[in-house]
Amino acid sequence: MTPSPTHRDAGAPPRRGRWLLAAALLALGPKCALCVLAYAGLGAALGFGGGELCGPAEPGAATLILTSGFGLLGLGVIACQKGRRRLASGRR
Repeated sequence: MTPSPTHRDAGAPPRRGRWLLAAALLALGPKCALCVLAYAGLGAALGFGGGELCGPAEPGAATLILTSGFGLLGLGVIACQKGRRRLASGRR
C-alpha cells in the first residue's frame, strides 16, 4: 500500500525537477560583479530595459559636464594608483 501524499507534497514539483531547476539557476546566474554588469549590458543591448520611471532624461550641458567630470575623476584615480605603485617599487 502506498502512502497518500501529504498536504505539503501535493503541489510540489518532483525532487528531480527541483534539483534541475537549482542547477540551471546556478549555471546561468552571475558569479561576480563583472558578470552582473555584463548581463545588464547584454539585456540593455537586446532591448530588455524598461522605460525610465521619471521620463527620459533631457540631454543638456549639465549631463555633459557630469559625465565628463566622472570620466576624468575615474582616470585620475587610475593614474594616482599607478603612480603610487611606481613610487612604492622604487621605479621612476
